[in-house]
Amino acid sequence: MYNSDTTNLMSDQGPAGGDVLSMLEGQTMSSYGNNNSNNNNNNSTNNNTNGGSESIFKTSSHPVALFFHLFFRTAAIVLYIIPFLHKNNYVISFVVITMLLAFDFWTVKNISGRLLVGLRWWNEINEDGTNSWLFESKDNRVVNKTDSRVFWGALYIAPLVWLLFALMSLLSLSFKWLLVDIVALSFNIANLIGYYKCEKDAKQKLGGFLGNNSMVQSMIGSVISNKVGSVFGRN
Repeated sequence: MYNSDTTNLMSDQGPAGGDVLSMLEGQTMSSYGNNNSNNNNNNSTNNNTNGGSESIFKTSSHPVALFFHLFFRTAAIVLYIIPFLHKNNYVISFVVITMLLAFDFWTVKNISGRLLVGLRWWNEINEDGTNSWLFESKDNRVVNKTDSRVFWGALYIAPLVWLLFALMSLLSLSFKWLLVDIVALSFNIANLIGYYKCEKDAKQKLGGFLGNNSMVQSMIGSVISNKVGSVFGRN
């Protein structure tokens, strides 16, 4: 009974009732389509954001080594800035910063360099008192791009930061903090020079290896060509 009344009512209203229903259905479908498109756009935006903000530790081959490669030197700089502004607790700050710099020097020299870029250096004192630089590079080393960029970037940036601090201490006549800057520069520049020479030595070894291979290949090619030539010459 209810359905028949409703049908009669709509039929009494004429085409206007059908127009209203069609309008409402069109608006509903339109809003549904807009919501779906907005959801798709939000999902794509979130995916792009997550892909663009991917952490360097996720793309690194050795995230733990990469973390400690940055941690000690960053902590030393942060602890240097705080007492430098407040001029308090110099002795404690000097000891803690020096320890962090020593930890950083040892970590970079013996662990992070070997794992991140496949290089290692050390210095030995000979019997006559002279120093000898010794370099070690991993055979057929394949370096992760993230590890290489972070390793060399931190290796070059840290001495520049400490050099800036040294200039500020010198201009402000703060010689006690200049001593901290000199210690920091000594540790950082030693690692920088060591790895620069080690990288250069590794490239020279690689160039020599490729040169020897090319010589061997040319010798083999000449022997084969001579043999072929002698065979056809006899015929």
